[in-house]
Order: sequence, then C-alpha cells, then structure tokens
Amino acid sequence: MSFVGRSVTRLEDRPLVTGRGAFAADIAFPRMLHMRVVRSGHAHGRIMSIDASAALAMAGVVAVWTSVDISTIPPIDFRLTRIEGLAPYRQPILARQRVRYVGEPVAAVFAVDPYVAEDAADLVAVAVEELPVILDAGASPGEFEDGRSTEPAVVEKSYGDLAAAFRDAAQVVELDLSVGRHSGVPLETRGAIARYDAARDMLELYGAAKVPHWNRDSIARMLGRSPASVHLLEGHVGGGFGIRGELYPEDVLVCLAALRLAQPVKWIEDRREHLIAANHSRQQRHKVRAAVDAEGRILAIDDEFFHDQGGYVRTHAATVPDLAAAMLPGPYRVPAYRAIGRVRLTNKTPCGTYRAPGRFESTFVRERLMDAIAVRLSIDRIDVRRRNLIGNEEMPYGRPLATLSTEVVLDSGDYAGLLDKALAAVKWRDLQDELERRRVGGECVGAGLALFVEKSGLGPFDGVRVTVDTSGVV
Repeated sequence: MSFVGRSVTRLEDRPLVTGRGAFAADIAFPRMLHMRVVRSGHAHGRIMSIDASAALAMAGVVAVWTSVDISTIPPIDFRLTRIEGLAPYRQPILARQRVRYVGEPVAAVFAVDPYVAEDAADLVAVAVEELPVILDAGASPGEFEDGRSTEPAVVEKSYGDLAAAFRDAAQVVELDLSVGRHSGVPLETRGAIARYDAARDMLELYGAAKVPHWNRDSIARMLGRSPASVHLLEGHVGGGFGIRGELYPEDVLVCLAALRLAQPVKWIEDRREHLIAANHSRQQRHKVRAAVDAEGRILAIDDEFFHDQGGYVRTHAATVPDLAAAMLPGPYRVPAYRAIGRVRLTNKTPCGTYRAPGRFESTFVRERLMDAIAVRLSIDRIDVRRRNLIGNEEMPYGRPLATLSTEVVLDSGDYAGLLDKALAAVKWRDLQDELERRRVGGECVGAGLALFVEKSGLGPFDGVRVTVDTSGVV
C-alpha cells in the first residue's frame, strides 16, 4: 500500500504547463470540412420552410442538411433513469416539424472554411409560424405534439402514514420554494471532430469528454454500425461540469457527415451556442410542507415539485427529479414521507445533470424547511437540526426508497459529531456575536447553515472481457 495516504506525483501537468496540451480545437486533419449549425431563433413554432439555396450557392459550401436529409437517424436515446413513456420526447439531431427552444439545431452547413460555414449559415432562411410559448413548469400542461402533453412523467416516492402524521402534528410548516436555472460555463466549449478511415472501416470522433463507451455505443446504434468500428478519443479537456460529454446532436452530425461526405468534419461551439444549446439544469419549484411535534421533531414531509425539463428529454431522462425526490430527507429522521415530482417540458434549453444533480435542489428545500420550523417554534436552528439528525447508533439507516435502481441506505456516519466539528471550526457563537454587532452598524449580514448527505458507493457499472489467443497475445 505504498500510495494510499501519500502524495502522488501528478502525471498530467507537464504537457499543459509546457504548452503542448491538445484540446478539441487543436485537432486538425487534411481536407477537413467545418460544420456550422443553423439554430432556431424562436422558442416554439411550426417550421414552414427552410431555404438553403443562397447558402449552397456560396463558394466553398459543400452541403446543407435539414431533417429531410437525415430522416433515417433516430433521436438520441437515454443513458440513465428510463421511465415508461418518455421515448416520444427525445431530441432529434435536427428539428422536425417544430422548434421547441431558442438554439435548437434546424440545419447544418458544411464548408471548406469555418468562416465560410458561418457566413453560409446566416444565409439559410428558416420560416417559422410561432406557437404559444410555455415558460412556467408550474402552470397547467400544454401540448408537446398532437396527443401528447408537456407532462411526460411523474416521479413519486413515499412511505409511512402521511395522513396520521399531519393529523397529529403540533404545527404544519409550508413553503413555496424555487430553484433557478443553472448551467456550466467551462473555459473550453464543446467540440467534435470526426474522421472516417475507409481502409480500416473505422469512424473516429475526437473531443470526447465523458462516458465515451456509452456515447460510442449510441453513435454506432444510431448510424447502424458495429461499436467496434467507432472509436472515441478524449484529449485534454478544459472543464466539463457534467454537462459536457453527454451525447448531443452536433456529435452525431459530424460523425454522419464524415461518413457521407468522405472527409473529416470539425465543429467547435462558440460561447453563445454553449449558453443556449448545452444542457441546463436545476430549475424546480417545490410546494413543501412538514408536520412537526411541539419540540420541532419531524413527523412527516410532503413535497410536490415541478421540474422544468426544457424543450426535450435528453440523455439523463428522469435522473434529476428522481434523485431530488429520493434524497430530500437528507440526514434527518422522517417517519412519513411523500414526494411527487412532475416532469414538465417548457420552451427553454433542455436540461440534464449538473454538479450534484437532485442533491443541490433537495438540500436547498430541506434546509430552508428546517430554518422555517425553527422560526415557527422559536427554537434555535441548530437545536432543531440536532433533534432530527439520525444518530450514529441507528446506522445503517435504511429508507424504503430507491434511486438510480439502488436502495437508499445511510450506512454510517456521526452526523451530530460532524455538526459539532463544523460549528467549532467556524467559532459559531463568536460569529453570531460579530454578526449582531455588524447588523447594529447597519450591515445586512448573516450566516447560513445546512447539512448534506452525498450518495456514494454505487456500482459496479463497468465490465471487461480479456481474451488471450493461442500465441499468448492479450
């Protein structure tokens, strides 16, 4: 065990600090074409026509594709948390009939130069008949398409006697809480460079940043190829935040173009595209209530929340609302519980996961609820938390809930001891005295307090097959 508990010399730094890093934009091949995506300027509308004649007339433009040209390519499938009925809400790689958010890919332009591609994309005329726009996931569901509403799924998790808990409660505390939309803004935007080697029948995609094996298998399935004939290569990555590296329309488009046009194809996202087209996350509204006894001990929590999924259901399917519903109880004893998560589509950029999906949202709701209980019962907010924390003698502490196909079991932990350590480290009482003095002086200052339990130890997800041939080659 020579490395456990010891500082290990990093291997990845030398090429970066000596300027030899190879990021997606650094990848180039001879005869390479450049792709530019024509994006919707409308949040919701019916596509009436797409006129690419002016773009095709430009010198250096090789092709312009719309959904008609790639009609045999299926929508991008789910990677996690499939729920029955979500499949019709997947995103096609180019918009079909309707556009559902500003930034949705409508057409793809391929040219010999990135500037020619950008100029040509500006000449593609897209006529759209505007349709009513849905911006509030908490409003009544609208129409996604004929016969389908904008509520594709409802996630529900519950246990215990909720009715009895609220009937016997000394107090019921109710809150209406909203979590705003987030996204990651890495130094390096997304990039995808595809090359087809006909001699080896190998399709290569450079610029991978996450889950390369699943993305490889998905690309192969969508393009009707063997996974062994698709190779994803990950170089240096300038930030990811969870939103990069999922399979997006642009990744599939460059691969298809490399096959059809028989030339390498490169796409580098600009910052505006990233902000409107890469995954967003987080946006939820929670109507939550807690039943508590006279000492502030939780008897039950009942939560209904509206998850703003944006225009389509992308690769994560229902992962975020599923995690939020399962992990809201956190480190506290909650004898009875119900969470109903309504997955709603709106005319915004589609959502995925971003930095602790579901945990961020549910922690915000739970800890605001704990503060509200403390205020309602005139109890110190630390005391309220301490009274409700699961004790280390109760570990392992199982909840009759599951998420990501895994039962929720808190296997160990001294939560009260960790709380005491944190309070001592920040000198909590001294801090309160200091804040009071500053408030008397006219400053608007305070100190927040929250407890959080992270999921861990899930898996295994990966398998491997090792083959040794008769010559001994592995």
